[in-house]
Amino acid sequence: RAAYMVSMLRMAGAQTETDAEAENAIESLGQTSYSKYMPQKLHKKLSPYQLRGSDWLLSLYEAHMGGILADEMGLGKTLQVIAALSAAKRKEGTKKSIIVTPTSLTYHWLAELKRFDDSLIVRVITGQREERRHAIRDMKLAEDVDVVLTSYPLLRRDIQYLKDIPMRFAVLDEAQSVKNAQSQGALAAKELDAQVRIALTGTPMENHTGELWSIFDFVLPGYLGTQASFLRRYGGGEHAEELRERIRPFLMRRLKNEVLSDLPEKREQYLYAAMPPEQERVYNTLLNTLRQHVGQALEDGSLPKARMQVLSILLKLRQVCCHPKLFLSDYEGTSGKLELLVQTVHSAINSGRRMLVFSQFVGMLQMIKKRLAREGVQTLYLDGETKPILRQQLCDRFNGGDGKVFLISLKAGGTGLNLTGADLVIHFDPWWNPAAEDQATDRAHRIGQTKDVDVIKLIAQGTIEEKVTDLSKRKRAIFDRVVNAGETALSSLTEEDIRALFFT
Repeated sequence: RAAYMVSMLRMAGAQTETDAEAENAIESLGQTSYSKYMPQKLHKKLSPYQLRGSDWLLSLYEAHMGGILADEMGLGKTLQVIAALSAAKRKEGTKKSIIVTPTSLTYHWLAELKRFDDSLIVRVITGQREERRHAIRDMKLAEDVDVVLTSYPLLRRDIQYLKDIPMRFAVLDEAQSVKNAQSQGALAAKELDAQVRIALTGTPMENHTGELWSIFDFVLPGYLGTQASFLRRYGGGEHAEELRERIRPFLMRRLKNEVLSDLPEKREQYLYAAMPPEQERVYNTLLNTLRQHVGQALEDGSLPKARMQVLSILLKLRQVCCHPKLFLSDYEGTSGKLELLVQTVHSAINSGRRMLVFSQFVGMLQMIKKRLAREGVQTLYLDGETKPILRQQLCDRFNGGDGKVFLISLKAGGTGLNLTGADLVIHFDPWWNPAAEDQATDRAHRIGQTKDVDVIKLIAQGTIEEKVTDLSKRKRAIFDRVVNAGETALSSLTEEDIRALFFT
């Protein structure tokens, strides 16, 4: 509490003296610079405010304290954490850190760690009970592991095996997951043994101050006193200025209108969704069957005649990536991407965002509409059956502030609409023609838009979607070739491209 005490005394005009240890702790908050320890490639990717954020995380580490990085959605909290992990390793050597995420974001974190610093050794705790026990045991004995990834549900089940492993950082992503102090997830997180605990959330307090207390009880246990005494003083919103000053050294929050001068007007990111076991079984069964057909065509040289068959195969696999029910009417399970979308929509709404959600599959949009309705999220909806006059009425309603989520068929709504009321665009399935995808995004990112626009593209991790996306980064033209049946011939899709899609 030294930083808070000294700041309050000095604000009151009192003369204060602090011993060296306390003064060092106070000075270290926000003043540590680890920039020289970051890989040059990573350092160049950081905006100035992101560099300040990663330095702040590392200053908390230096001071043996904890904190909440509460930047508004879309400002790169993930990147700031990766930068801090990378710099700490290069300054002080390898030591394990743990990152706990919602299930739907585990593989997104894995992809981002690989993207920004592939020298970090990462272990994902997943699978059945015995598989996880072995993974934790092996990870515990390994001396070269830098980052351990797990999910909130698995942390609850595995905490007895994880709690005695010394960590450098313990990071909770979407930390509003522990806003209920009595929940099993919150209790499990607070048993982690780490030099510094960090919470990442754009909404550290959704409903009442008790949620803020619970997150602080993770990052700095005891700092805000008991829950009962905290709620007595701050529960009704009284003494807000005092509370803000008290938490200020340990909560960093930047708003877009404060830092967007550091960013381009349109920001894009990929979110990777892990398929649940039942979806993965359907996908792998279909993939193995289809590989035989494609392999045979490659083997006997009949590929030129089989290009439309390849297109049909790609379409089926992409449908399963979105939701197997698009391909199998009797499928009863869920979809990893649908769960990730629901998580993203809730987080965006809590951050005051309004969004467009595009999919090329009308059946998928209808499933999304029903699922969001069950979640209490009302939507506007537009597909090829929507009459032209109603299209404009829907646009006017949305731009006028009606609704948070507008579901749109990519083919029907990818052009000819002005939807500047949105500042977030979500592409549920990757579109093979990036020009068409850009046109859809530009429904929001166009003249008249007063806010910067974030674009999120959902990818089913470890599937053909990921392969095509990776391939497009090297051969962007592939997106112009692999389109809906009957729209474009696949004459320019090479044998090498097809082998990369199906066999590597």
